[in-house]
Amino acid sequence: MGFFDIPSPFFSWFDTVILSAFLSPIFKLAFWGIIGSIISMGLYVLLSSQEKLSKLKIDIATTRKALNDYDGEFSGAWKLISKSLKLSGNQIGLTLFPAVLASLPVLFLLVWIGTDYNYTLPEAGTSIEITISPVSETIQFNANKIEDGKWQLTWPINNEQIIDSKGNSIISFPLTEAIPILHKQQWWNSLFGNPIGYIPESSPLEQINIDLPQNKYITIGPEWLHSAEVAFLLFVVICSLTIQFTFRIN
Repeated sequence: MGFFDIPSPFFSWFDTVILSAFLSPIFKLAFWGIIGSIISMGLYVLLSSQEKLSKLKIDIATTRKALNDYDGEFSGAWKLISKSLKLSGNQIGLTLFPAVLASLPVLFLLVWIGTDYNYTLPEAGTSIEITISPVSETIQFNANKIEDGKWQLTWPINNEQIIDSKGNSIISFPLTEAIPILHKQQWWNSLFGNPIGYIPESSPLEQINIDLPQNKYITIGPEWLHSAEVAFLLFVVICSLTIQFTFRIN
């Protein structure tokens, strides 16, 4: 489990036990998007100096107006340009750190949603493909081999393992989580863990892909738009902008 996975068990419990009783998946994503944006915007207001930002906003507007109205030597304009750049830098300095910290709740939710919402375990009788990398590697697996590096099985398959050429047990079926990829542990897994584990470092295998059914929440546009993360972030942005304009947050 990575750092950003710590609250995931609570999110999963609340989502399954509470929300699933009366909300469809897309409305659950809307719920989490609204919650994430409310918490993040609240944190931003608490961590940022709204009074200083409000005054700075007025100074920036005044300086820009003076620059637009200026009709003189370049040396005079340069003073106004320098002042405008300095004020803009001060604004970034006052907002950057609070904005980064305020984004953490959304990041916690985003990591969990990417794990819980994008894929599902197949229904019984569904044919799925499993691909290994490198394709030249030899494994022990009780399934129908289609070609080098690719196997096909009928779901579910119970009490079966993929064993590499060195005798390492790589993954066991049935899967406990709907995760379509297995790889060796990387540095970023201390932040974002893989719930189904990792390929041992001693294994000649680098990656295993499992062709699990993918949920699609937005049905238009390119493939990357269909994911749960995009739908969730869309709700976050809409709600955050609504809060910002309604309460005039700087």
